Amino acid sequence: REPTTAGDYDTYVRTRAENEENQMKKYKHEQDQIANMKDYIARFGHGSAKLARQAQSKEKVLAKMVREGLTEKVETERVVQFNFENVGKLPPPVLQFTEVTFGYSKDKVLYSNVDLGVDLDSRVAVVGPNGAGKSTLLKLMTGDLDPLDGMVKRHNHLKIGQYHQHLTELLPYDKSPLEYMVSEYGQDVPLERMRAAIGRFGLTGKTQTMPMRKLSDGLKSRVVFAWLAYRRPHMLLLDEPTNHLDMETIDSLAVAINGWDGGLVLVSHDFRLISQVCNEIWTVADGAVTKWDGDILSYKDYLRKRSAALQKRTDLA
Repeated sequence: REPTTAGDYDTYVRTRAENEENQMKKYKHEQDQIANMKDYIARFGHGSAKLARQAQSKEKVLAKMVREGLTEKVETERVVQFNFENVGKLPPPVLQFTEVTFGYSKDKVLYSNVDLGVDLDSRVAVVGPNGAGKSTLLKLMTGDLDPLDGMVKRHNHLKIGQYHQHLTELLPYDKSPLEYMVSEYGQDVPLERMRAAIGRFGLTGKTQTMPMRKLSDGLKSRVVFAWLAYRRPHMLLLDEPTNHLDMETIDSLAVAINGWDGGLVLVSHDFRLISQVCNEIWTVADGAVTKWDGDILSYKDYLRKRSAALQKRTDLA
């Protein structure tokens, strides 16, 4: 079962470590037994009748151990270390919403009068119910959508790197990660530089030259992150980036973001990641985008209390 909270995850890590330690003890004990028996068989298998019988007995014990299955050695997974290159500073305002109103039509307005901004030291989480317009807010930031009213102003030199889960579906399935990076960033870039660029995101060895169609969703997500990082954006807009990543990889992403000097706007249901990387919460709900006065844990507590109140109201009805 995949752990869903910080407490669950801490328990999961502790339990896994204990299990692996016990497994390694058992593995080493078995390997010592096997080595001793093999040594005895090699030395006395052709000796006196008594020693030969004991050697044959040990051969039978060894064959039974193999037949019943030996304990596997614990293979320590290589921790993936994401890496975003520092980009320096741009003077604020870097990205500013002024009296922004947006809707896909004038009679279906998602939110009105949005006055918010992000700079390169911003670490913002955008939260709210599905369909409220969280992903739409990111599209207004990039310029993929225009407001019905008001203005979105971007710094002239601002480079935005946007991640959304559908980017993995757009990868060319017949190309390898290495071929894809070369096709995107030019034939004149040294191949070793490209290898290093995708290697920073855990794509090493054969995975660099394997067709994309053979890669797992998690590895495809890493290809997208490598592609984004190579552009050296000043700001990352991440829309549900953890859907195909395991816990260890999510932690590596958090460490990389925390060691990076660019700005971040994160849309995610992963409250654990939000608590690791964000210090500002924006809520998108009921036709408004507002700053939450508190951290993600207080927002989570608010959702829990609201859900309990709604349930109580339903029960009374």
